[in-house]
Amino acid sequence: MSNFGESAPPRIDPRQLQDFLAVVEHGSITAAAANQFTGTSSVSQSIARLERRVGGRLFNRGRAGATLTARGRNLIDPAREALAALDRLVVEREFLLSAVPHLSVATTASLADDPTAVLLGALRSEVPNLRITISVPPGSSVADAIHPVMAGTADVAIMESPPTGVPGTRMVRLPDHKLRLVCPPGTPPPVGGVFIGEDLMRIGLVVAPRFETSDVYRHLRSIEPRIDHAFVMRSQHRDAFADFAYEGIGAVILELSSAERASERGCTVGEILELPPRKIAAVAKDGQNTQVVEHFLRLCAEQSARKL
Repeated sequence: MSNFGESAPPRIDPRQLQDFLAVVEHGSITAAAANQFTGTSSVSQSIARLERRVGGRLFNRGRAGATLTARGRNLIDPAREALAALDRLVVEREFLLSAVPHLSVATTASLADDPTAVLLGALRSEVPNLRITISVPPGSSVADAIHPVMAGTADVAIMESPPTGVPGTRMVRLPDHKLRLVCPPGTPPPVGGVFIGEDLMRIGLVVAPRFETSDVYRHLRSIEPRIDHAFVMRSQHRDAFADFAYEGIGAVILELSSAERASERGCTVGEILELPPRKIAAVAKDGQNTQVVEHFLRLCAEQSARKL
């Protein structure tokens, strides 16, 4: 790493490598220039800059043309590999930005905002012409989100309580969701900031479809066996849950960032006794994916690494 105030050494221009290999192939700077329809001085200057960058002469120049030095011979394979790698990057980017690339995602309403919208927004900023389809998976369980992937009707599932060890699948763990209970304005704060089962029964809960198949439900049932009697409303409109709490319909369970925004509106927010964070993952088929899907999975892994 350069010290402050020092200029970094110039990068090797791919054109310099192309000129170098052209001279190798054609035996002289003059012949290489003619083959590339450029001037001899341009190729000569390009080779000179490359020699300064690698720290020594690449050719011995004479009447018979340009013969390779030992340094030059050692550069041939790395130059070819570097240009081939650059070609692969260009092809991949052109593929991602060409035609109309498409990504289909299966997820439940509870994950539509975070992380689904966040991840797809980041992906589309890198692939501007991407077309996206989001579907609600069939079935009555949160685990059913994987079925469209297995059936080939969705590229990726973003799901909670992801299964492990499913043959033919590849899973990328996403950051866990810390959850909070958001209650109507005027609800007395719980002792120590933690709600218990009796509080949930008294206030009432607004829940989403499939809630009974989630790890959150299993935990609530463990601390309050009567929890089913606390459900006052069920709604698919997850984006309105904070509004339901604000209007006094009942308490809702939201991820931390949404709960903080609800608190700013006057809702009472607290933890639920010993409630673990919600586990989330992106799941796709293993080894049968398009480049767009692979790009999305890499993005998921990168975002997770930054947050974990």
